[in-house]
Amino acid sequence: MNPRQRRGVLLMVVAALGAVAVFFSVFAYLDSRESQLGDFETVLRLTEDVDAYQPLGPDSVETVQVPAMYFDPEVFLSDLSEIETPADQELVAASHLEAGVYLQRGMVQPQPTLTTGEREIAIMVDAETGVAGKVQRGSFVDIYATFQPRDHGEACAVRILTEVEVLDIGELRTQETEAGGVAGVVPVTFRLDPQAALRLAYAEDFSTKMRLALVSAAGGGSPGESEFCSQDMDDLVGQGSPDEGNETGGDTRRTPGGDR
Repeated sequence: MNPRQRRGVLLMVVAALGAVAVFFSVFAYLDSRESQLGDFETVLRLTEDVDAYQPLGPDSVETVQVPAMYFDPEVFLSDLSEIETPADQELVAASHLEAGVYLQRGMVQPQPTLTTGEREIAIMVDAETGVAGKVQRGSFVDIYATFQPRDHGEACAVRILTEVEVLDIGELRTQETEAGGVAGVVPVTFRLDPQAALRLAYAEDFSTKMRLALVSAAGGGSPGESEFCSQDMDDLVGQGSPDEGNETGGDTRRTPGGDR
């Protein structure tokens, strides 16, 4: 064997050793990643867009395998049969869902059962300021919304609805905020007349924040004024001095619908 042949054989041996080393390196990397991810779970993924309260059946979802460490089986659905549904009802989307979403329990609910003239509507409420774990199905709440001043108007807190019954509370989910952060929100469902549903929808879209106030089981009593605005706050501050209160003739707060 001449020197050139020996160099060729040596290069082939080095190449073979390099290939073996690369193989074991890739194998070790994949093994480490698998050990980090752990087991896999089956979850449902939506295959098409579904509007709020539209039927959602087996043809609308597909099953996928996902790392168990990222998908809690108590939150995500692996089968639509996990949602208890009366025999005469079908499953519907609790809100508008887009294709590709991994289904959570709060995203799906039995079809609403409504009487003539009623509307069932769900809104997303901040999990901390809106629910805080005390409002449950069957609770009666007042719904408040705060509005920032617009067109030289006033900043106001308004009671949108008084003593409405909570029909359902969905599972906690995350939602991106306008500031780019992430907040915990909960879908809360009410059954309202058309006018009340319209007021609630407007408040959800245009208010800065919405809150639920739990009403006592003994009754709500007199709810008082339906709004409180920045001018009312100025009046209260002015009433802090007894002399000022005498000069203005006592209480200067507006009544709802009065001149601003």
